[in-house]
Amino acid sequence: MRRPSRLCGGTTSVCDIPNTPHPEARPAPASRAASIHEVRHYQGVASPHAASAPLLDGLCEVSALSAGMWLRRVDARDLHGASVRMPLRPGLHVALVVGGQVSVEAGGQRLRLGPDGEGAVRGLLLSAASPDVVLRESSRGDTERTIALHLEPPWLERHLRVGDGPGVGGFIRRHLALHTWQASARALALAAEMLRPPPMSPALWRLYQASRALDIVVEALGQVEGGQGGDAVALSQRDRRRMAEVRALLDGGQADGWSLSDIAARACVSVNTLQRHFRAMWGTTVAQYQRDGRLDRARLALERDGASVADAAWLAGYGSAANFATAFRRRYGVSPGQLRARR
Repeated sequence: MRRPSRLCGGTTSVCDIPNTPHPEARPAPASRAASIHEVRHYQGVASPHAASAPLLDGLCEVSALSAGMWLRRVDARDLHGASVRMPLRPGLHVALVVGGQVSVEAGGQRLRLGPDGEGAVRGLLLSAASPDVVLRESSRGDTERTIALHLEPPWLERHLRVGDGPGVGGFIRRHLALHTWQASARALALAAEMLRPPPMSPALWRLYQASRALDIVVEALGQVEGGQGGDAVALSQRDRRRMAEVRALLDGGQADGWSLSDIAARACVSVNTLQRHFRAMWGTTVAQYQRDGRLDRARLALERDGASVADAAWLAGYGSAANFATAFRRRYGVSPGQLRARR
């Protein structure tokens, strides 16, 4: 059940797991049990309602997924309109605004985040070498559906082991380095799953969210490492519409078994143009998008529906269960059988 949440120390949850406030936030009611969630403190700076009434109606929470990895989920409506000064802690910050519109300002740079008229979303990657502040501005009645990740410096050192050169290492070490990229349909689907996960135990909830968070982080950092920022290829409105239609074709399964030439002909472009524009729009190749989509459907069938490994392999387009298990483990870090056993 959704409950209104104060932006400052709220305790809202939609995943059947109650929240526990972060030490900086106001105490939650004593009746609430301990849980995996922790809500950090946000300070309202331009709203007369900030001190006395909830700012958002809906989900607004911050959760620790692992040591040094934090997840913030927002699925809410603004009740009053406010400018909110949000602490920017050292580390790497990744955000996807998959619904509504959000205006943010960091280091003198102002961005408007959220889906455009074609439904495309630009993800935000922001590095903080020292504590700072991000300003979030909104109007009364605005909605927001956001997944934001904070990777602390020890987590980055432990998992990335990057140097000071160009690419990821240089980006992480520059204070207020900012990068946007065209989020792939897969990243958007993962964000939607993170906002609305199925009911599960706290341990599985962490694993469920962390696995999806890592995939989004890999996509975001891959754009920096490969020098393929969201602005690397400027697509016209017609090109963007074509690539959105190609994605819908792939998502619907209509193009299963089609060759790249068939898909390119349907989009009225050459194969080379299809590949370049699809990667610029969605951050991956057509073939990889198809493979990832089939594996994602197989994973959901295992997690949610209790499908057998053989059925999941067929759903993913694999004739061999062994080949399916190899691809599945490479992508998700566990075997299909292990994932199914965790239900």
